[in-house]
Amino acid sequence: MIPSLLPLDPFLTGDYAAHRDSFAVAGVGEAGAGEAGVPLADPAAVGAALTAFTAPLGPARRVAAVSQWTKSYFAVLTVPSVAATLLLDCDLPLSPAGGITMVLGENGRPAGFRLPGDARPLGPDRLGTACGFTRFSGLIDDHLAAIIPVFATAGGVPQRMIWSNAADYLDRAARMLVPLASAWPGREAAAAGLQALLTTPLRPDGSPNLLHEPVRLMNGLRTRKVCCLRYAMPGEDFCGSCPKRRRAEAARAARG
Repeated sequence: MIPSLLPLDPFLTGDYAAHRDSFAVAGVGEAGAGEAGVPLADPAAVGAALTAFTAPLGPARRVAAVSQWTKSYFAVLTVPSVAATLLLDCDLPLSPAGGITMVLGENGRPAGFRLPGDARPLGPDRLGTACGFTRFSGLIDDHLAAIIPVFATAGGVPQRMIWSNAADYLDRAARMLVPLASAWPGREAAAAGLQALLTTPLRPDGSPNLLHEPVRLMNGLRTRKVCCLRYAMPGEDFCGSCPKRRRAEAARAARG
Protein backbone atom coordinates (compact mmCIF):
# COMPACT_ATOMS: atom_id res chain seq x y z
CA MET A 1 0.00 0.00 0.00
CA ILE A 2 1.06 3.57 -0.70
CA PRO A 3 0.89 5.90 2.35
CA SER A 4 -2.44 7.62 2.92
CA LEU A 5 -0.90 11.09 2.76
CA LEU A 6 0.82 11.26 -0.59
CA PRO A 7 4.34 12.77 -0.78
CA LEU A 8 3.51 15.48 -3.29
CA ASP A 9 5.68 18.24 -1.82
CA PRO A 10 8.37 18.11 -4.55
CA PHE A 11 5.80 18.35 -7.33
CA LEU A 12 3.12 20.83 -6.24
CA THR A 13 4.70 24.24 -5.87
CA GLY A 14 3.73 27.90 -6.12
CA ASP A 15 -0.02 28.41 -6.47
CA TYR A 16 -0.58 24.66 -6.09
CA ALA A 17 1.40 24.08 -2.90
CA ALA A 18 -1.82 24.35 -0.87
CA HIS A 19 -3.18 21.27 -2.66
CA ARG A 20 -0.46 18.92 -1.39
CA ASP A 21 -2.78 17.78 1.38
CA SER A 22 -6.08 17.74 -0.48
CA PHE A 23 -6.54 14.04 0.25
CA ALA A 24 -6.70 12.24 3.58
CA VAL A 25 -7.95 8.81 4.57
CA ALA A 26 -10.70 8.32 7.14
CA GLY A 27 -10.20 11.77 8.67
CA VAL A 28 -6.42 11.48 8.96
CA GLY A 29 -4.32 14.49 7.96
CA GLU A 30 -5.00 18.03 6.87
CA ALA A 31 -7.95 17.49 4.53
CA GLY A 32 -10.68 18.12 7.09
CA ALA A 33 -9.75 15.80 9.95
CA GLY A 34 -12.55 15.77 12.51
CA GLU A 35 -15.06 17.50 10.24
CA ALA A 36 -18.19 15.99 8.78
CA GLY A 37 -17.69 15.44 5.07
CA VAL A 38 -20.28 15.67 2.31
CA PRO A 39 -20.84 12.17 0.84
CA LEU A 40 -20.41 12.46 -2.91
CA ALA A 41 -22.60 9.40 -3.42
CA ASP A 42 -25.57 11.44 -2.14
CA PRO A 43 -26.77 13.90 -4.83
CA ALA A 44 -29.03 15.65 -2.32
CA ALA A 45 -26.14 16.32 0.05
CA VAL A 46 -23.94 17.55 -2.79
CA GLY A 47 -26.75 19.77 -4.06
CA ALA A 48 -27.30 21.22 -0.60
CA ALA A 49 -23.60 22.11 -0.30
CA LEU A 50 -23.65 23.80 -3.69
CA THR A 51 -26.90 25.65 -2.97
CA ALA A 52 -25.60 26.89 0.38
CA PHE A 53 -22.80 28.66 -1.48
CA THR A 54 -24.81 29.99 -4.43
CA ALA A 55 -28.13 31.01 -2.83
CA PRO A 56 -26.83 34.04 -0.85
CA LEU A 57 -25.48 35.54 -4.08
CA GLY A 58 -28.95 35.70 -5.64
CA PRO A 59 -30.41 34.31 -8.87
CA ALA A 60 -28.62 36.82 -11.09
CA ARG A 61 -25.25 35.40 -10.05
CA ARG A 62 -26.29 31.76 -9.74
CA VAL A 63 -24.55 30.47 -12.86
CA ALA A 64 -21.36 32.37 -12.07
CA ALA A 65 -21.46 31.10 -8.48
CA VAL A 66 -21.88 27.48 -9.61
CA SER A 67 -18.94 27.93 -11.95
CA GLN A 68 -16.68 29.34 -9.23
CA TRP A 69 -17.68 26.65 -6.73
CA THR A 70 -16.86 23.90 -9.22
CA LYS A 71 -13.57 25.59 -10.06
CA SER A 72 -12.62 25.34 -6.38
CA TYR A 73 -13.68 21.70 -6.43
CA PHE A 74 -11.55 20.83 -9.44
CA ALA A 75 -8.58 22.79 -8.12
CA VAL A 76 -8.35 20.65 -4.99
CA LEU A 77 -9.23 17.44 -6.86
CA THR A 78 -7.52 17.50 -10.23
CA VAL A 79 -4.00 18.83 -9.72
CA PRO A 80 -2.97 16.54 -6.84
CA SER A 81 -4.73 13.45 -8.21
CA VAL A 82 -3.01 13.89 -11.58
CA ALA A 83 0.34 14.30 -9.82
CA ALA A 84 -0.28 11.13 -7.83
CA THR A 85 -1.20 9.07 -10.89
CA LEU A 86 1.43 10.49 -13.23
CA LEU A 87 4.41 10.72 -10.89
CA LEU A 88 3.69 8.29 -8.04
CA ASP A 89 1.83 5.64 -10.08
CA CYS A 90 -1.06 5.76 -7.59
CA ASP A 91 -4.62 4.62 -8.10
CA LEU A 92 -6.79 6.74 -5.81
CA PRO A 93 -10.26 5.54 -4.74
CA LEU A 94 -12.11 8.47 -6.32
CA SER A 95 -15.45 6.91 -7.26
CA PRO A 96 -18.32 8.75 -5.52
CA ALA A 97 -20.10 5.43 -5.08
CA GLY A 98 -17.07 4.08 -3.23
CA GLY A 99 -17.44 6.40 -0.26
CA ILE A 100 -15.28 9.46 -0.95
CA THR A 101 -16.48 12.56 0.91
CA MET A 102 -15.89 16.26 0.28
CA VAL A 103 -14.75 18.67 3.00
CA LEU A 104 -15.88 22.29 2.75
CA GLY A 105 -13.89 25.32 3.82
CA GLU A 106 -15.25 28.13 5.97
CA ASN A 107 -16.30 29.97 2.81
CA GLY A 108 -18.45 27.05 1.69
CA ARG A 109 -16.12 26.10 -1.16
CA PRO A 110 -14.60 22.62 -1.51
CA ALA A 111 -11.34 22.40 0.44
CA GLY A 112 -10.38 18.73 0.34
CA PHE A 113 -11.47 15.12 0.26
CA ARG A 114 -11.56 12.20 2.63
CA LEU A 115 -10.86 8.96 0.80
CA PRO A 116 -12.48 5.67 1.80
CA GLY A 117 -9.11 3.89 1.76
CA ASP A 118 -5.43 4.17 0.94
CA ALA A 119 -4.04 4.79 -2.50
CA ARG A 120 -2.79 1.67 -4.26
CA PRO A 121 -0.23 1.04 -7.01
CA LEU A 122 -1.62 1.25 -10.51
CA GLY A 123 -2.49 -2.10 -12.03
CA PRO A 124 -0.35 -3.40 -14.91
CA ASP A 125 -2.98 -2.44 -17.50
CA ARG A 126 -2.85 1.22 -16.43
CA LEU A 127 0.82 1.37 -15.53
CA GLY A 128 2.05 0.08 -18.87
CA THR A 129 -0.32 1.94 -21.21
CA ALA A 130 0.43 5.01 -23.30
CA CYS A 131 -3.30 5.85 -23.37
CA GLY A 132 -4.13 8.72 -21.05
CA PHE A 133 -7.81 7.75 -20.97
CA THR A 134 -6.81 4.41 -19.45
CA ARG A 135 -4.12 5.61 -17.07
CA PHE A 136 -6.28 8.43 -15.70
CA SER A 137 -9.59 6.55 -15.85
CA GLY A 138 -9.93 6.76 -12.06
CA LEU A 139 -10.19 10.54 -12.32
CA ILE A 140 -12.03 10.85 -15.63
CA ASP A 141 -14.46 7.94 -15.73
CA ASP A 142 -14.85 6.97 -12.09
CA HIS A 143 -15.08 10.51 -10.75
CA LEU A 144 -15.67 13.31 -13.26
CA ALA A 145 -18.20 11.44 -15.39
CA ALA A 146 -20.16 10.58 -12.24
CA ILE A 147 -20.07 13.88 -10.35
CA ILE A 148 -20.39 16.47 -13.13
CA PRO A 149 -24.01 15.52 -13.98
CA VAL A 150 -24.81 15.90 -10.26
CA PHE A 151 -23.32 19.41 -10.22
CA ALA A 152 -25.15 20.36 -13.41
CA THR A 153 -28.51 19.18 -12.08
CA ALA A 154 -28.05 20.79 -8.67
CA GLY A 155 -26.86 24.09 -10.14
CA GLY A 156 -29.15 24.20 -13.15
CA VAL A 157 -26.23 24.78 -15.54
CA PRO A 158 -24.98 22.99 -18.67
CA GLN A 159 -22.58 20.11 -18.15
CA ARG A 160 -20.39 21.66 -20.85
CA MET A 161 -19.50 24.59 -18.60
CA ILE A 162 -18.53 22.30 -15.72
CA TRP A 163 -16.50 19.97 -17.95
CA SER A 164 -14.67 23.06 -19.20
CA ASN A 165 -13.73 23.98 -15.62
CA ALA A 166 -12.46 20.45 -14.99
CA ALA A 167 -10.49 20.49 -18.23
CA ASP A 168 -8.98 23.86 -17.37
CA TYR A 169 -7.44 22.41 -14.21
CA LEU A 170 -6.34 19.31 -16.08
CA ASP A 171 -4.56 21.65 -18.49
CA ARG A 172 -2.92 23.47 -15.56
CA ALA A 173 -1.75 20.14 -14.15
CA ALA A 174 -0.37 19.09 -17.53
CA ARG A 175 1.51 22.36 -18.03
CA MET A 176 3.17 21.94 -14.65
CA LEU A 177 3.75 18.18 -14.55
CA VAL A 178 4.28 17.00 -18.14
CA PRO A 179 7.72 18.64 -18.48
CA LEU A 180 8.75 17.07 -15.18
CA ALA A 181 7.49 13.60 -16.07
CA SER A 182 8.92 13.80 -19.61
CA ALA A 183 12.38 14.20 -18.13
CA TRP A 184 12.11 10.96 -16.13
CA PRO A 185 13.33 7.83 -17.96
CA GLY A 186 10.44 5.48 -18.63
CA ARG A 187 7.73 8.04 -17.91
CA GLU A 188 7.63 9.76 -21.29
CA ALA A 189 4.63 7.73 -22.52
CA ALA A 190 2.59 8.57 -19.41
CA ALA A 191 3.36 12.26 -19.88
CA ALA A 192 2.34 12.10 -23.54
CA GLY A 193 -0.86 10.30 -22.56
CA LEU A 194 -1.79 13.08 -20.17
CA GLN A 195 -1.18 15.70 -22.84
CA ALA A 196 -3.27 13.73 -25.32
CA LEU A 197 -6.29 14.00 -23.00
CA LEU A 198 -6.38 17.69 -23.91
CA THR A 199 -5.52 17.49 -27.59
CA THR A 200 -7.53 14.48 -28.82
CA PRO A 201 -11.09 15.30 -29.96
CA LEU A 202 -12.37 11.74 -29.59
CA ARG A 203 -11.94 9.05 -26.97
CA PRO A 204 -10.65 5.62 -28.05
CA ASP A 205 -14.24 4.35 -28.39
CA GLY A 206 -15.09 7.21 -30.78
CA SER A 207 -17.18 9.22 -28.33
CA PRO A 208 -16.49 12.96 -27.89
CA ASN A 209 -13.67 13.87 -25.54
CA LEU A 210 -15.25 16.42 -23.19
CA LEU A 211 -11.79 17.53 -22.04
CA HIS A 212 -10.65 18.53 -25.51
CA GLU A 213 -8.87 21.90 -25.85
CA PRO A 214 -10.19 23.84 -22.86
CA VAL A 215 -7.72 26.63 -23.60
CA ARG A 216 -6.06 28.09 -26.66
CA LEU A 217 -3.58 30.83 -27.39
CA MET A 218 -4.96 34.25 -28.27
CA ASN A 219 -2.35 36.86 -29.05
CA GLY A 220 0.16 34.46 -27.53
CA LEU A 221 -1.69 34.27 -24.20
CA ARG A 222 -3.46 31.33 -22.53
CA THR A 223 -7.20 31.83 -23.12
CA ARG A 224 -10.12 29.69 -22.00
CA LYS A 225 -12.52 28.43 -24.65
CA VAL A 226 -15.53 28.74 -22.33
CA CYS A 227 -15.77 31.74 -19.97
CA CYS A 228 -15.90 30.82 -16.27
CA LEU A 229 -17.87 34.01 -15.38
CA ARG A 230 -15.59 34.98 -12.52
CA TYR A 231 -16.09 38.67 -13.39
CA ALA A 232 -19.77 38.35 -12.39
CA MET A 233 -18.90 37.57 -8.77
CA PRO A 234 -18.87 40.36 -6.15
CA GLY A 235 -15.49 42.05 -5.94
CA GLU A 236 -13.98 39.94 -8.73
CA ASP A 237 -12.55 40.83 -12.12
CA PHE A 238 -11.82 38.84 -15.26
CA CYS A 239 -9.71 35.76 -14.62
CA GLY A 240 -6.24 35.64 -16.11
CA SER A 241 -7.40 33.43 -19.01
CA CYS A 242 -10.75 35.11 -19.72
CA PRO A 243 -11.78 35.06 -23.41
CA LYS A 244 -13.86 38.23 -22.93
CA ARG A 245 -10.83 39.99 -21.51
CA ARG A 246 -8.69 38.86 -24.44
CA ARG A 247 -11.27 40.09 -26.97
CA ALA A 248 -11.51 43.44 -25.19
CA GLU A 249 -7.73 43.77 -25.21
CA ALA A 250 -7.62 42.93 -28.91
CA ALA A 251 -10.33 45.50 -29.67
CA ARG A 252 -8.44 48.23 -27.79
CA ALA A 253 -5.24 47.33 -29.63
CA ALA A 254 -7.05 47.49 -32.97
CA ARG A 255 -8.35 50.98 -32.17
CA GLY A 256 -4.77 52.03 -31.49
